[in-house]
Amino acid sequence: MQYKSVKNLIKPLIKGGQEWQSININGIDEKPKLYFSNIQWIILIISSVILLKLTKGISKDIIGYVMSAFSISVSLFMSLLVSIFDKFENTKFETISITETEIARLKQKKNFFKRFISITSYLVVLSILVIVLCSLTYIFNISVRDIEIKTFSLKWSDIDMCLTFKNTAIIGYRIALNYFLLNYLFLTFFITGSAYEYYMSEMDRRKLS
Repeated sequence: MQYKSVKNLIKPLIKGGQEWQSININGIDEKPKLYFSNIQWIILIISSVILLKLTKGISKDIIGYVMSAFSISVSLFMSLLVSIFDKFENTKFETISITETEIARLKQKKNFFKRFISITSYLVVLSILVIVLCSLTYIFNISVRDIEIKTFSLKWSDIDMCLTFKNTAIIGYRIALNYFLLNYLFLTFFITGSAYEYYMSEMDRRKLS
């Protein structure tokens, strides 16, 4: 019962966080054609290319720093969510006796709150996921395994299926970890830039009297 409850809560959160990455404050959905946006495809490619340089993946020391940083970020983002929602609660959205321009501004403000809260909540889940992935490095001592291209063989007689499966799983794990780390940074910059753009536009609309 508890698992289903958590699943029912997390699933729409993740879906909303992903959807609002492509929806602007005017409510226009600019959904990417190939699921990932162009920048996310670039991040995925970079995550794979990094393995050519870091054949042992990210070191345990760096993993430790990442886990500490992301643990702190969860608390910070949760506090930010409470603060932003409190700001939303104190915002008046009555449309009586106001112009169409003001109604449009209220819609933008509401969409901004929805996007900010959705993506920030998504970042909290992403932070927890990264912490879990990082912990696997310590549990299975993954960082000691050195995987290079020459590790694999094209000759069927030389292929060790068990070793190939292990190496493939580790490569997949490292690509996923690299991707989520870089995607986290991208989304943090994205939501920060979005907030800055919106706040500045609101400030520019306020005229000196």
